[in-house]
Amino acid sequence: MNKKSFKSIHNRLKFFFPYDGEQEVENNIWQLWKYRADNPNFPEECFKHMERWRLVNSEYNHNVITIDEAEQQVFNIFSYEMTEVIEAYNILPDIRLKFEFLKYLLIYTSGGVYADIDTLDATPVKFWHHSSLKPNRVMVGVDVDYNDVNWDILYNRRLSFSTKIFQAKSHHPFFTKLIARIVYTILNHKEDILSIDWNEAFKNVDSNNEPLTQLLSESIFTDTLFEYLNGLDNPIVHRVARTEKDLIPTEIFGPETDQVFSYKLFTLSKGPTQIDDILVMPQITFRGPSSGQHKGQINKNSYENEYNDEKPEDYYYARPLHFLSWDSLLSHEQ
Repeated sequence: MNKKSFKSIHNRLKFFFPYDGEQEVENNIWQLWKYRADNPNFPEECFKHMERWRLVNSEYNHNVITIDEAEQQVFNIFSYEMTEVIEAYNILPDIRLKFEFLKYLLIYTSGGVYADIDTLDATPVKFWHHSSLKPNRVMVGVDVDYNDVNWDILYNRRLSFSTKIFQAKSHHPFFTKLIARIVYTILNHKEDILSIDWNEAFKNVDSNNEPLTQLLSESIFTDTLFEYLNGLDNPIVHRVARTEKDLIPTEIFGPETDQVFSYKLFTLSKGPTQIDDILVMPQITFRGPSSGQHKGQINKNSYENEYNDEKPEDYYYARPLHFLSWDSLLSHEQ
């Protein structure tokens, strides 16, 4: 058995963590940070929004855990049959890389919603969109969607999906593929990864603050999701379009592609697109409305204007607040 083979890693994950698509997504909300909420180094500006996630989602298990606690939790799960996952994780030389990997591992093993601690929950999770065709088991939202001829000057990808907020059923095959891809890459490119100056790499970012040297963040998440979708066998495809303009954009800029599922399907969308049991939500869902678009508008001093504790009409569910930078994870190092 070659533990460094992508096929081997992928097949072993599928075997030891079988997916049960008949069961609903777990009622968990996961938030992750370096320190506990009662630690003086925990970012004070995040408390209000963290509490909002807890209070308006009383039917959900709200978990705010530290990186150390998350490591222990996932290590206990992978330590018997999938030690290569732990090996790959331990190779990562930077806490910012480990933080991103832990997001996926938490949701893969336990299921539910993942949300960064500096995010605003505008709409309770129970009101998030549910498919009437086939129960959705993954929900992701478009983050970057720059429909411009110069998109590649500013961004890593023409369109990418947010890793700040997402939802999934435990052991979902998309996350199986994602984790297998990450583990394979780390184990087979260990020397390259260790040779990179990650402090410099995290300074060299695109217009969405995504590092141009990609290993674990939005680019691999996006690329793997497109790969997964294009590998499905005759999936259900349904697009909830709100207007004819949504169905037929005037002009789409971007790279040539022969993929059935690509950025072209999701760009400029105003409603959910379902492919099999995956819902891809429009940009507003997890990025938030543009200034003035929402009834309360975006105003950092009056977040309450964005709260909607009833079923929303515009698919706006949550958004990042951008209080914390990549370097926030490096502060107060002991």
